[in-house]
Amino acid sequence: MATLLTDPHGRLTKAQVEVLLVLDDDSGQYVAYCPALELSSYGDTEDEARAAFEDALAIFLKDTAERGTLDQLLLALGWRLLKQPEPVYEPPRLSVELLNQTARSRRILTEEVLLPA
Repeated sequence: MATLLTDPHGRLTKAQVEVLLVLDDDSGQYVAYCPALELSSYGDTEDEARAAFEDALAIFLKDTAERGTLDQLLLALGWRLLKQPEPVYEPPRLSVELLNQTARSRRILTEEVLLPA
């Protein structure tokens, strides 16, 4: 399960998301896709796709945090804000249909990104 953690001031401190890693048969490229964020990247190898996704995720989170749009965007994407001792965002679940479409050549990775406070 993916989560986004914030500090007591509402600043994002850690993001953990599930990423589908798929070999596209037509192009021969590896595609890393995070349905919960509608964010993707690609590369010639699994490692390149994963590294490119990590870069894209860090840029996405930094940009939305700086603009003050992260909360609004996550809620629009179906995330839920859980109020525990500290706020935690819970993403929508991966659809069974999406998993079945990519079942032949997919891996699911969990990426964890620590962000500066």
